[in-house]
Amino acid sequence: MAEQNVITSMLDDLSQEQPIQTALCIGQNLEQYDQNQSIRWTYFNVTEFLSLPFTQRYDLGFVVLDNLEMSSLSDTTKAQFLVKLRDLMAKKLVVVTNEQDHKLMRSLGFTQLIEKSAQGHDMAIWQFNILNYKHVPDWFNSKYWANPENWNKFRW
Repeated sequence: MAEQNVITSMLDDLSQEQPIQTALCIGQNLEQYDQNQSIRWTYFNVTEFLSLPFTQRYDLGFVVLDNLEMSSLSDTTKAQFLVKLRDLMAKKLVVVTNEQDHKLMRSLGFTQLIEKSAQGHDMAIWQFNILNYKHVPDWFNSKYWANPENWNKFRW
């Protein structure tokens, strides 16, 4: 019951940030958690997904790596389908993992949203959104590029 509340509230929050009309899920079919039935869900297992040709880009990709089917996969296979999802298939990607996948998720550019430990079971929720993937630093603007006020003052 608590899992349903977490997923439902997360879907509500994500749809407030950006409208979600199509969603892709791997690892667990999440269609039952969409209370408004406003999202068109498509479910795949890993082998189906890796052989899937690129036909459309989904608004949301949701992956549950924290289950029995996914725990048997190698890190290479996990990275392969996460990169395909991240780069081709989904505008925004949310991944539920266990603690052992921490390095893999960081190396693929995901940011951690939630980390929770309960009764010996560690779980983390990660996201990748290309719109806020990299923060633009202060120095990366035209104000600091040429410095015309210093042209005759300093010798470079």
